[in-house]
Amino acid sequence: MSLPELYTALITPFDQSECVDYISLNNLVNDHLKKNVSFVLFGTTGECSTLTQQERKSILEYVTNMINLYPEFKNNVMIGVGGNNTQETINNVEIAKTFGYSLFMVTTPYYNKPSQQGMIAHFKKIASTFKSDRFIMYNVPGRCVVNLLPESVKTIVDSCSNYIGIKEASGNIGQMVKIKKLCPEDFYLYCGDDSLVIPAMSIGAYGLISVLSNAIPETMNNICLNPNDPIIVSIYLQLFGLMETLFVEPNPSPIKYLCMSMHKIYYDVVRLPLLQVQSLELQCKLDEYSYQIKNSK
Repeated sequence: MSLPELYTALITPFDQSECVDYISLNNLVNDHLKKNVSFVLFGTTGECSTLTQQERKSILEYVTNMINLYPEFKNNVMIGVGGNNTQETINNVEIAKTFGYSLFMVTTPYYNKPSQQGMIAHFKKIASTFKSDRFIMYNVPGRCVVNLLPESVKTIVDSCSNYIGIKEASGNIGQMVKIKKLCPEDFYLYCGDDSLVIPAMSIGAYGLISVLSNAIPETMNNICLNPNDPIIVSIYLQLFGLMETLFVEPNPSPIKYLCMSMHKIYYDVVRLPLLQVQSLELQCKLDEYSYQIKNSK
């Protein structure tokens, strides 16, 4: 069974006390269920690095109870597992597996600054521990400082067939082209930048793992399903400014503010060391985008 073209890198809503806001989480998950758009739990947009293990388990339990009635949907939900600690990443996979998940996203190790060979060994160790499960690599040099090169991706895929794809968020179309050329035809190449989705899909990317789709999952899904349609390209161009605006301040602060402005979540709270949107000008821009989106329906 093929994976969906669009995934939402789901935000983790917090209340004013910085506890997980399960009412808002319920709203987000229900919105995605209704629109048949899958999501990634515990990605960087989900502020995974500030969640405790107990919070991860509680969120997994809550979301699992919501989606258990939709086994096909659940089968394609992706769980972010880390990380710069190989053993902790393995432990995170084991925890998620107890809730019935089998598709995981593994980030390039941050802070440690491993070599290409170190990253290859890291990814291989995780995949070889769970041979019956599916894994997506996540390359995001802007956050992790290290860049998993296309040749390293090929080396990992050649020796670990359960690495079925990559979220490529280097912002480098040339790097995506090399991955496309080096890896098997059925390898899932996901663009990791909303603003590059149409260019990336024009060179063979399969789809997008999106921040903006927290707010407009149906629209972003249509873009991924019909990237060559002139009307869709026009919609993408109209949204391009918003896509860039979401990264004027550190993600996920702007997307949380936008979702709050659209009444999708109650609060735009983030945990330190992140801050809520600081610029009044940015808040006004996001409110304007929110108004435009609500009035375009």
